[in-house]
Amino acid sequence: MSKVELFVYYRLRAVDVDAARSAFEDARAGRPLRLLQRQDADPSLLTWMEIYPAAQVDAEPAVAAAMSAFVQGLRHREVFEPLLPG
Repeated sequence: MSKVELFVYYRLRAVDVDAARSAFEDARAGRPLRLLQRQDADPSLLTWMEIYPAAQVDAEPAVAAAMSAFVQGLRHREVFEPLLPG
C-alpha cells in the first residue's frame, strides 16, 4: 500500500482567523501538519488548506472537529499518493 497524503481545504471568515489558528494549533498537538492560506480576492472570506503527511493522516478527524466552528461550507478532502520517491 502506498503512503497517501491528505489535503483539506475550506473557507472561513477573516474575523475568525486568530481563534481558528489557535484551534488548529491546539488540535494538531505538535504534529508536523502544515496550514496554508490561499491569496483570495475577497479579504473577508479566506481559503485555508491543511496538509497531512502520510504518517499523520489519522490526525484529521481531531483537527476537523476543532475547526468545525469556523468552517463556512464544506471541508473538501483530497487524497494523493506519490508517483516518484521523495
